[in-house]
Amino acid sequence: MTDPGPTAETAGKRPYETLSTLGRLRRLRAIAETALDRYDVDVVACDLAAKDTNLIYRVRAADGRVFALRITHPEWRTESDLASEAMWLDALARDTEIPAPKVVRADDGASVVRVTAPGVPGYRLGLLMTWLPGRIMSCCLTESNIEAMGELFARLHLQAGSWDPPPGFSERRFDRVLSRGEPELLFGGEHAGGLDPRARRSIRGAWDRAHEEYAELDESDGLRVIHCDLWHANIKVHRGVLHPFDFEDTVRGFRLHDLAMALLDLAEDEGTERYHRLLPVLRRGYERHLDWPEGDLIALQQGRMLWRLNWIARYEPEWFAAEAAFCADLFERTRRVGKLTDPLRPS
Repeated sequence: MTDPGPTAETAGKRPYETLSTLGRLRRLRAIAETALDRYDVDVVACDLAAKDTNLIYRVRAADGRVFALRITHPEWRTESDLASEAMWLDALARDTEIPAPKVVRADDGASVVRVTAPGVPGYRLGLLMTWLPGRIMSCCLTESNIEAMGELFARLHLQAGSWDPPPGFSERRFDRVLSRGEPELLFGGEHAGGLDPRARRSIRGAWDRAHEEYAELDESDGLRVIHCDLWHANIKVHRGVLHPFDFEDTVRGFRLHDLAMALLDLAEDEGTERYHRLLPVLRRGYERHLDWPEGDLIALQQGRMLWRLNWIARYEPEWFAAEAAFCADLFERTRRVGKLTDPLRPS
């Protein structure tokens, strides 16, 4: 049962919804401080480091240790999602030398804490992990780092291929375009009716190809736990070693899907000309440890684009028509030339 937590009225403060971004952040700091009270850590500093999808605080302890405290809204990731993330991170720490974050347990042994604070509606979920050293890999996309990224993917896939998740691990599977329970709005939504027939055919064709590919992968490359968001901005580089983080999308999925998501981000950030040069470099690193997965990489990358288009239909409908037209043209262009070509995002 959801605990509504203290309300703005009982806290005697302005309603949370009326606050500016800065006002909300000030109030949410109480969430972070309350979460930290649940741990055996003598905190001397707690600084906000990121505030995009989640709030990330850099926490420094009196003994010199440094941690990352992540505060998540339960509508973004559930308690089960985050507990599953912690299970995999525990297994990686135990079974491998992959330098991923280590989960810090609360005083009661919990990996995820549920926290409320006066003037903040509902509750938030907190997870405390070790802070990773280094720079974000986005700043140093050298060929050697890309090759090491391929090796990192393979090492994660190898561990997951032989790991049997414990009871309580999420049963969620990423085996289709929309895999998080989202409503499908591309063909039946109120904004979809405005698409011209050509765009609708192109989008439907990409949708069908992606689902056909997922169905074929189900037979050739069985589901295993994957990171599902291991792109270059979720990796740090320290003294030549890659440190993966942000495992909150941990889910059962396919190796090719895991790679497709990261490679699409690489193509969008670096441009397709450099992407096509780097793809075999990443593959070379991967194949040092594991065979490259069979399948249509582009079909799954277009599936990711369709997921994003569906998100726009849901949350930014005023942009849907323009984004849908762009995607339709992109899908047609990709079909004609057989590979990703610029532009991949609207200008």
